[in-house]
Amino acid sequence: MAQTLGRREAHKQATRQALQQAADRLFAERGYAATTVRGIAEAAGVTERTFFRYFAGKEELIIDDALGWLPVLLDAIRARPDDEDVATALRRAIQDVGTLLSASPRPTPLWLFSDGPPGPRISRMPTGTLLRIEAGLAGGIRERLERTGGRDLADPDYVADLLARITVAMIRSAMIRHAQLSRDPGRETVPTGVLVDQALSILSIPGPGQLGPESGLTADGLL
Repeated sequence: MAQTLGRREAHKQATRQALQQAADRLFAERGYAATTVRGIAEAAGVTERTFFRYFAGKEELIIDDALGWLPVLLDAIRARPDDEDVATALRRAIQDVGTLLSASPRPTPLWLFSDGPPGPRISRMPTGTLLRIEAGLAGGIRERLERTGGRDLADPDYVADLLARITVAMIRSAMIRHAQLSRDPGRETVPTGVLVDQALSILSIPGPGQLGPESGLTADGLL
């Protein structure tokens, strides 16, 4: 039974990978708009019905590739020194990953946060993508809180969720601003990295030791 399950999972992984590779090739050859689900399925040697067992649509193929950067960000957060407060650790980890993104040929996930993708790729981000990003980021923050003093918090899970949502909102605001400036011929376009850094600098996210009882988030507070 275990051997059968192992073969089945290996087949699923191979099919998913074949679909992703076929899509990447067709997107590069034909462009996103001209690439159809049927074309991707045929190039991968499967049926359209099989395609939809693995992906909700061709948009998800781009998102899956872009979300491959999330583990990189989580590793960067874990690698920050323990004596840094949460705000500093998040900001510097995002800066480090931003540097990698700018030098990488892989699809960048930054357009997920913008007011629309750069070019005719997708018309709208599928529901739930930001939630996946927030959940993953919250997990990384939760690990850091547990390692650096999160025991002082009455509800570290809630704090991690809050910080993740705030961080995603700030990055999204920076990307929307970049899109706005890019569309205004009378304004100078500011690099996305600068705008993200400015956004993260505006709101000071306190570390565990800086959360007083009045915040309601420590063991002595209301939560």
